[in-house]
Amino acid sequence: MRLSRYLRARSLRKSIEDQKAFYRQQRSPGEIRCWQLNEFNRQWKRTLKEVPYFRALAEAKNLPDRFSDWQQFRDLVPLMDRRIVQERQTDLVSSAKPPDQWRSTGGSTAEPLQIPIWKSETSIAASDLWYARSWFGVTPADKLFLVWGHSHLLGSGLKGRWNGFKRRAQDLLLGYRRWSAYELGDQRLQEAGDELLRFRPDFVLGYAVAMDRLARANQHRADELRRLRLKVVVATAESFPRSDSARQIAELFQCPVAMEYGAVETGPIAHQQPSGAYHVLWRHLHLEGRESPQQTGAYEIFVTSLYPRALPLIRYRIGDLISSDPNAEQFDQQFEMVIGRCNDFITVSDGSVVHSEAFTHALKDISAVSAFQVVQSSANDVSIEYVANRSLNHEELSTIHHRLMIINPRLGTVSIEQRPSLPQTVAGKTRKVLRHSAAGTESAQPATGKCD
Repeated sequence: MRLSRYLRARSLRKSIEDQKAFYRQQRSPGEIRCWQLNEFNRQWKRTLKEVPYFRALAEAKNLPDRFSDWQQFRDLVPLMDRRIVQERQTDLVSSAKPPDQWRSTGGSTAEPLQIPIWKSETSIAASDLWYARSWFGVTPADKLFLVWGHSHLLGSGLKGRWNGFKRRAQDLLLGYRRWSAYELGDQRLQEAGDELLRFRPDFVLGYAVAMDRLARANQHRADELRRLRLKVVVATAESFPRSDSARQIAELFQCPVAMEYGAVETGPIAHQQPSGAYHVLWRHLHLEGRESPQQTGAYEIFVTSLYPRALPLIRYRIGDLISSDPNAEQFDQQFEMVIGRCNDFITVSDGSVVHSEAFTHALKDISAVSAFQVVQSSANDVSIEYVANRSLNHEELSTIHHRLMIINPRLGTVSIEQRPSLPQTVAGKTRKVLRHSAAGTESAQPATGKCD
């Protein structure tokens, strides 16, 4: 199967080198914004011609055929979000040509979404990802161990078996070994460690929570895992569950750990560099933002696509917070961290909004806890459910309650209960906040100058 990996690497070489050459060009923050504006104006012209939703929007809002700067763009163009995509999908799809495929996402917001995709979009996403991975010496010819989940493999009957067969055949040709992220018990994760050692990949990629659990379940075989000489461990799809997750993984494998940041709707948005900072893949996406009313120093971001898409994204509200203001004049397309979901919070009985990171901070030093989930049934009924190798003792429980009481006095008496496991989404992800409605159902709550 080495030949198929070699051929794939050869087919991607030109696009990866093109990305490297593009980003090697030195541009100031202002020059980047001007370049992006020119690209957007080019796309805006074809969007008005091909996409009924934006054509009607431009007529209703009297939008210009070309924007003079990003401030004018922000002042005149309304935000779009998942609800708009769900309700106006037919009008949002380009008439230029039919979609080549549809992608589904439930995301962290538990709002199902169907996104039309052209093959050209897949190629752009691949070039972005392999360019970012090249920072760590990774190439498309390298072997990959995936800790992943795919809902389309959960089907039953003939179709389900056929999908499973196709996925396994494709993985074999690509040099991938896929391990299910649905089962995160210690025994299964130790079996994953066995397979990882047998497969001997060049790099590992998986859900952030799964990678954290995998590392902790295989601490006893650090010497063997280090001899793999991995190039990098890439985490994605969600935030790490603990403040020391990246450090623990890096120490176990003796290799860099990086976060890949994106979404099904947008494709890759940014990727951590070896330095630890996130580099925005700004050739294909423009980021803007506004300060979060719930968290000081955090900025909600909105994404605008700069390349042809079956469903263009213009000021799309992805629902994430980052640590830098993308609107700042000196924003250099880098930021330190993805802080979390804008709607990743709970509301207590006095109406206060508490971000889920508060619970992370309250539990982060309790070494026995491997995973936790905040469950809210009402403003007066908030509890914490956790998975651990033992029950927490009185001192540990008191420490958690004390920390939460400092954040909000009404959190000082929340119930803290041990569970053998925590529920996951169909994509194999663990939600940090889980809400139970009255009906008993679950939900995840989800400055520039002019450019000529």
